[in-house]
Amino acid sequence: MLTYKRCNSLFIQRGKEVDAKLKVDEVYTKIINRAMRDAESKVNSHHVFEFDRCSTHFLVQETINLRKRRHTKNFTIRLHDKWCDYKKFQKLHMPCSHVVVACKHVHHNYKSYIDQVYTLKYVSNVYNELFGKLSN
Repeated sequence: MLTYKRCNSLFIQRGKEVDAKLKVDEVYTKIINRAMRDAESKVNSHHVFEFDRCSTHFLVQETINLRKRRHTKNFTIRLHDKWCDYKKFQKLHMPCSHVVVACKHVHHNYKSYIDQVYTLKYVSNVYNELFGKLSN
């Protein structure tokens, strides 16, 4: 019973923290904000060398990769399909650096490709479901 009460109070506390962030117009969770800053930091090392604006199909080349000791590669991005060769886009439902550079190339907001599970509103809905009382 003690563990249940601790869990319930933690849920209430976290819910209040999320609601406070929503009141100051924050939209995304800390995790996605960090991931998007990381993706944006890599944009200068990528180059869009082919794109089709109608089908939102892009070819992006990594010019350098400072963090990982691997050869540079080319990646295909299909925005309509939410697909990138790098596969992070499909697996985590968040734009990778290749998607970010493709969106910036055509002046498109890459944040529209962030899944709703990374929004504070979605997280708030989870915390709003209070624990029920346990019967003895």
